[in-house]
Amino acid sequence: MASSRRLQKELSDLKSCGVKAYESVEYNESNLLHWTVLLIPDKEPYNKGAFKVNIDFPADYPFKPPKITLATKIYHPNIDDKGQVCLPIVDPNNWKPATRTEQGGDDGSAGPDSRTGTRSSTQSGLGRGVQQGPKEIQQNRRGIHQKARREATRINYPCRSWDMAGDGAEEMVVLVTGGTGLVGKAIEQIVKSEDRAGEKWLFIGSKDCDLTDLQATRKNERFTYINGYFRRLFEDVRPTHVIHLAAMVGGLFHNLAHNLEFFRRNMAINDNVLAMCHEFDVVKCVSCLSTCIFPDKTTYPIDETMVHLGPPHDSNFGYSYAKRMIDVLNRGYSQDYGRKYTSVIPCNVFGPHDNYNLQSAHVLPALIHKTYIAKKEGKPLEETSDPLYLLRSIECCSLQEVDPIILSVSEEDEVTIADAVKAIVKAFDFQGEVKFDTTKADGQLKKTASNAKLKKYLPDFRFTPFEEAVKASVDWFVQNHESARV
Repeated sequence: MASSRRLQKELSDLKSCGVKAYESVEYNESNLLHWTVLLIPDKEPYNKGAFKVNIDFPADYPFKPPKITLATKIYHPNIDDKGQVCLPIVDPNNWKPATRTEQGGDDGSAGPDSRTGTRSSTQSGLGRGVQQGPKEIQQNRRGIHQKARREATRINYPCRSWDMAGDGAEEMVVLVTGGTGLVGKAIEQIVKSEDRAGEKWLFIGSKDCDLTDLQATRKNERFTYINGYFRRLFEDVRPTHVIHLAAMVGGLFHNLAHNLEFFRRNMAINDNVLAMCHEFDVVKCVSCLSTCIFPDKTTYPIDETMVHLGPPHDSNFGYSYAKRMIDVLNRGYSQDYGRKYTSVIPCNVFGPHDNYNLQSAHVLPALIHKTYIAKKEGKPLEETSDPLYLLRSIECCSLQEVDPIILSVSEEDEVTIADAVKAIVKAFDFQGEVKFDTTKADGQLKKTASNAKLKKYLPDFRFTPFEEAVKASVDWFVQNHESARV
């Protein structure tokens, strides 16, 4: 085949190219797709060592680049934890079929349009970007290797990054999907306000990465991504923990009109995130579900054992079934691979940075927006629903089990839509008329949830009082109306 003929020609050229390192190329005549090479760098700080390198060629070489992996343990900015060499020349987006193994410049820094070779780039790359010798690098792994990774992350992604790792501790890297939304912003505020030494947090939104597509397209400009290139995100960030908040979300009428789209997009997002967590050995992934996943016809209070005991409400079955599948995926990864990925089920979260669009928002932000308009224009406030809703607050906690946990106030603290309207009217100091339109669809009428499991893990936890939370949300919306999601 073409790859064998090309590799035979390259081996012949190597033997006559005068490169000492290639005097020890090991390969099997029956399988030329795998080479083992001993590299002996001639530049500090690695010039006193020898490094065993595996080069694996794809079957359709030279149209796709080889994979270069160092078998010798080394800590270097261009080499990941598994020894894989990360250089522009072997990036699939930069690779040129004309590139040959023995070609190359002396500094290993040529751009994607050069004819720099894979061996030359790897060998000379060992002499760049590092100011310490191998011994010191091993003693201070984070000092060079992790700092280089953090710097690459800052360059590659326009997401918000809060780096709180000290130079002496092992780093916990937390990737937050959906990090620009309501819950993500709340977590970001906590991270910014607390001293969380040894942790690095990255918050990504839909503009940073398209989580529905593992191989999303990438711009030709280096490090600039269209929709993300999802697998590359995990390769570069290497998270140890993931908080998975990303989802296609919407209110009652938005769900009613787009159930299939809600199901397909959320299934793709959830499957991709959990698959990447497993592939990149993420220690803990905590996903965010919703009480809408519970059966429509059920007994109360609902608890974590009842998730799959019947179909959800017809109004949002697409979103509900997709969210249920996170629990199925968590169980599967636990059973097959021993993973301890889990999920939390908050009840009606609301607050700053929520979606306040009147066509797609949930009930509380929609009510806040309606009241804002009513007060500004002097019109009556109309509310179209009469189901029971719970206090909307969330506390993300780490669990050592796979089964989900409900984050809810106690049953006696449940509030009605009328209660919510009164709290919002009070927060706005709205003096106008309030009308309830009972002709519109209601959705699920009741979702009384048990928080017994939450109390077991966090017996002293207290949610923000409802009226206080509403007032804070109203104040934020008034101050940020022009930039809010409306």
